[in-house]
Amino acid sequence: MHNVRSSIKKAWASFLVLSLLLPLLAGIWPSHVYGASNNEGSITLTADNEFTLYFNGKAIGTGNDWSKAYTFPLQIQTGKNVIAVQAKDLGSYAGLLADLSYMDENIVTDFNWKVSDRYVGGWEQPNFDDASWSRATDFGRFGASPWNQITGMPEDTSARWIWAGSSNYNTPITEGYFRISFNVNEDGLAVSNPVQSSGQFEQVDFQLKPTLPMPSLISQKLPVVNAVFETAEEQGSFNLSSQEAAQLGNSLVSGQIFLDQTSARAIKVTNTTSNSGGTLVEYTIPGVEEVFDYYDIPEQEVSLEERNIVMPDPDMVLNAQDLLQSDAVSSQADYSDSSIIRQYHVDDALSPTEESLETLEQNSQTELNQENLANDAAAMQLDDIIRTAGTDDFANCRKSGNEFVCDFKKVLVNQQNSNGNKVYVEAGGKLTLITPKVTGKYGFWGNYDLKFTAGEKANIYIKGDAKFKKEVKVPILGFNINAGSLGAVSVGVFLVIGVDGSVTFEFQVDQGYTVTAGVKGKTRVFIPVKIQPYSSVDKYLTVTHKIEGQITAWAGAKAEVGLTIAGKKILEVSVFAGIEGTGKWTSSTDVPSTMSLTIDALVKGEGAVFNKSFKLFELRWNLVKLEKNPTTNPGTGTNLARNAAITVDSTFSGYSAAKINDGDRNTTLGENYSWANDRNSPLPQYVVVDMRAANSINRIDLYTSQGYPIADYDLQYWNGLIWVNLVQVTGNQELMRSHTFSAVNTTKVRVVARKGPSHQPGYVRINELEIYGNPNLARSASITADSTFSGYAVSKINDGDRSTALGGTSSWANGANTPLPQNVTLDLGQSKQVSKVDLYTTQGYVLADYDLEYWNGSSWVSLVKVTANKDTYRTHSFSPVNTSKIRIVCRTGPSHQAGYVRINELEIY
Repeated sequence: MHNVRSSIKKAWASFLVLSLLLPLLAGIWPSHVYGASNNEGSITLTADNEFTLYFNGKAIGTGNDWSKAYTFPLQIQTGKNVIAVQAKDLGSYAGLLADLSYMDENIVTDFNWKVSDRYVGGWEQPNFDDASWSRATDFGRFGASPWNQITGMPEDTSARWIWAGSSNYNTPITEGYFRISFNVNEDGLAVSNPVQSSGQFEQVDFQLKPTLPMPSLISQKLPVVNAVFETAEEQGSFNLSSQEAAQLGNSLVSGQIFLDQTSARAIKVTNTTSNSGGTLVEYTIPGVEEVFDYYDIPEQEVSLEERNIVMPDPDMVLNAQDLLQSDAVSSQADYSDSSIIRQYHVDDALSPTEESLETLEQNSQTELNQENLANDAAAMQLDDIIRTAGTDDFANCRKSGNEFVCDFKKVLVNQQNSNGNKVYVEAGGKLTLITPKVTGKYGFWGNYDLKFTAGEKANIYIKGDAKFKKEVKVPILGFNINAGSLGAVSVGVFLVIGVDGSVTFEFQVDQGYTVTAGVKGKTRVFIPVKIQPYSSVDKYLTVTHKIEGQITAWAGAKAEVGLTIAGKKILEVSVFAGIEGTGKWTSSTDVPSTMSLTIDALVKGEGAVFNKSFKLFELRWNLVKLEKNPTTNPGTGTNLARNAAITVDSTFSGYSAAKINDGDRNTTLGENYSWANDRNSPLPQYVVVDMRAANSINRIDLYTSQGYPIADYDLQYWNGLIWVNLVQVTGNQELMRSHTFSAVNTTKVRVVARKGPSHQPGYVRINELEIYGNPNLARSASITADSTFSGYAVSKINDGDRSTALGGTSSWANGANTPLPQNVTLDLGQSKQVSKVDLYTTQGYVLADYDLEYWNGSSWVSLVKVTANKDTYRTHSFSPVNTSKIRIVCRTGPSHQAGYVRINELEIY
């Protein structure tokens, strides 16, 4: 135990990188990929000797011949459903066998069913509390003796014969009451109360085909494989001495399968060759169908325990040759930086493929002025890379139930070699890992479902700089879940870092999340024939980050879930999440310096069936885009600054703040074109542009005076409470700078002028400032409502006032005693593309339940459904649609006045 906890303390700091990047998955990861097209299901069942079947409280069928199965249709409803069966035994063996089918999914009798041996009134009703009932006892899979095959039962069913009590022969319990609850939603079908297991799967069932036990003299010669962090090679070879070969005798023939149940590994001999030293044995990993008649994992949730944690062996972390060093990059670059503080609901990053790595490396050669990137003869050694370098490192990690909590500061890497190549990474903060769970089921002929759920809360940072050229995958932490004596489910977490050039980075994160990712479908002879990925993320996140330099860099975390049976990787799902940054710098005598920096969040999901890979999804979302001295490209469209109110801290005599938004882009020096701060007024100087109404903006163009560019400045927006950074610029020498960023909603923009030109740093000038973005389409829309309360008006819905104050001056409300739902329709006048709707309601009178819909030309189509809302402000993003009308269907008001609904402002983008 001491060694495990010591390993946790050593590895935990690295694990924080996962908490940095996985939470960014929310927003564009698909929340579901599977939905039922109808509610028609069926159940096939029989009982030894007779049964009465109930569905959602109603009796729907009976049977009294155990030798055949009976099939009944089911009108399955969204949400909770309950199957209840009363079964009687008339002597000898007793059992219940059932297979419920809905779409492409099944629920079968197994130990997840609840059972009681006594009658209680209302036991068959959906709302009956069966928490005190026992789990059913398993007496064998379909086809088992004494029942053998049953006419009418699906041949590929994985159903089990179940009964109450510990015996089903000469039955002590002659009458049993059985129940199973299941939920139906957009993710499909799921048992409501799967068995909760700890550290391993319960009641895994399998049947082996003929094999030979693997002798120790073979198992000792096989490569050591870590089930979480490594995959065994598909084929290999080893040498046996003449004496060892003689011990195996006639069993050492082509096609023979040896199975080691202790290590869950199997090999099949493909060829043997005698030589002077003995015998060379060539082998491959046999197909699972060559080893098993069947292998079943009933649906259940598995919580992880400390004993399941797998720490990587130091030899697995890095190999010295994995670091391909580069010569020192020229220090003449004119660096620019970007520091963003922003709330994000976006997805994260993927690791480039080998092909893309080659492309990035080739591009980098050009982008860095053909810098000589060569292998460093004095490569960094493994121990140097992973050693602890900080003298004031600390870690306080503790286990609470199934949760781990750590407070720490640690220098993860601190190394520099003779050529100036270096890697430095420091991390610290507090991290809580919340009860990870694995849910799995797998059938020879039937369904599979494998998912990983985990949560985390963190307030942490990571910072450092690096100069090298390579992508490195570092195993951080993993879990092994026992799936029977011959199988395992592994969950691995990896840090992935790659840099081509030099990079300085710093992240500060305050966040928490719960993420679920998995894949399910149908199987035929262990092979998934239908693949349905699904995922969901609930999280909060605030990120501060800063990256600067000449770079193509990516960093992230990768989570992998895999099912391995007898050493064969059957199914694997992986998600990579992280960031990618690219920077370009060029300079020569005749060409002015140019710097561009782009930071993207990316996410990629992949799956593999028998090591054949397929892509689940791949998404990218821009976080930062900065250009220094771009090709002049004036903004087009509506300049939102033209009619704005301008306020400044001070103005030099003869100059005017009105020049900032007079529409003249001339960068000539002088009072006819420019605003300038007053003589001797201290910096920073603040220039506020008040647009008076909320707008979605994503670009700001700044024009300054010839000979007087603003060297250092920030661009900020007002979020209703505080000023938030959009862009920070240092060392500027350009007269026109265009700044693009992810769209934000705001009424005000501020320029924080921190430093003027080098010859007069105390003077700052602005000749023109232009603001562009997506207009609020609701501002010009016509509005109709089913009813309106006296003193309240529909015009308040799109008057540009985001106030959530209570009362008719800020809000629309429905008429007294008018029935719900109430419909509010905004007519845009013509078809426009819409991808976002923001809703502001009234303090103390939030809109609890509502739908957002759009008009497709012939009918209303749902965009978003919201229930149990408690927020006065909600933003709703969705895939773009073309429409001329948006409608909000107000279904329920606040709990204390459920019949009254109010809207203070609705914005459409």
